[in-house]
Amino acid sequence: METYVHAGKPALRRRAHAIVLSHKAYRINPISDILAVTRETISLWFDAWQSDGLEGLRDKARPGRPAIHDDWDRERLQVLVAEHPHRIKTVHARLQRETGKSSCTATVKRVLKNLRYSFKRARRSLKARRDESDFRATQGLLAELRQWESRGDTALYYFDESGFSQHSAVLYAWSPVGRALQRTAFSRSRRLNVLGFLSRQGKLIYHKTTDIVTTEVVIEAFDRLLEQKSPEAFAIVVLDNASIHCSALFLRKELEWRAQRLYVIFLPTYSPELNLIEFLWRKIKYEWLPVMAYQSFPSLTNQVLSDYGEKYRINFV
Repeated sequence: METYVHAGKPALRRRAHAIVLSHKAYRINPISDILAVTRETISLWFDAWQSDGLEGLRDKARPGRPAIHDDWDRERLQVLVAEHPHRIKTVHARLQRETGKSSCTATVKRVLKNLRYSFKRARRSLKARRDESDFRATQGLLAELRQWESRGDTALYYFDESGFSQHSAVLYAWSPVGRALQRTAFSRSRRLNVLGFLSRQGKLIYHKTTDIVTTEVVIEAFDRLLEQKSPEAFAIVVLDNASIHCSALFLRKELEWRAQRLYVIFLPTYSPELNLIEFLWRKIKYEWLPVMAYQSFPSLTNQVLSDYGEKYRINFV
């Protein structure tokens, strides 16, 4: 009964089911109807049970087809993949030429999967360029600030700017087989800049502009945040070390904002994953914004963040 209920392989559970039914006085014909197999199959299962017990119900080891590639071939394959990680056809051709063994690219891909390889999009990583001790310390500080926020001692926001244009990349999209999803090519496009403050609960305060984002534009966005904040409430804004955030003008304004209970926390360099609003920009560009929004700049301007708070929302609580 234990094997019938918990065995890992469906075939073994099915055979054990037949034995359980037999012990409950079911005859061969009803058992074959229940399990949708022939009488002869049921009889073979019973004979195996009588002679070898539970082991008789298990599948026997099968030799299978001999592997095309041996250990040396697999080691060479890993070397070739390291040289050409994005060109499987080149790897396949060189492996065939060097080993003299004929196979298809599907076989090479299967060997790589067995070697714990996967095909995925390459990503830029800034991890090696940052100060890890500073990164960990800032993680601890942000955790403490989240506790302050949960107690109601402060409002915590993550600030950043992001740009949108008609030639922004849409990396992947589904379309009918044999018909490509077309996008109009724009050699030039105006740029829509969005400056946003995002809370962990998903509250978003943002400002759109077609102007170049300068320190003055950022200061204007912070002043708008102050207008929405109660004078008695504390607010903390987390942001990166962009030059427009560290200019002398911005740092002078920061001193003024402190008097109004608005404080700024700068993230370590090369640590974008600590700024939660980066996740929002990625969602908008690669998931939420429809492809048709790129057909004209007014359409793009109208649709960026138009559905946020109703159709779309992001939170980290």
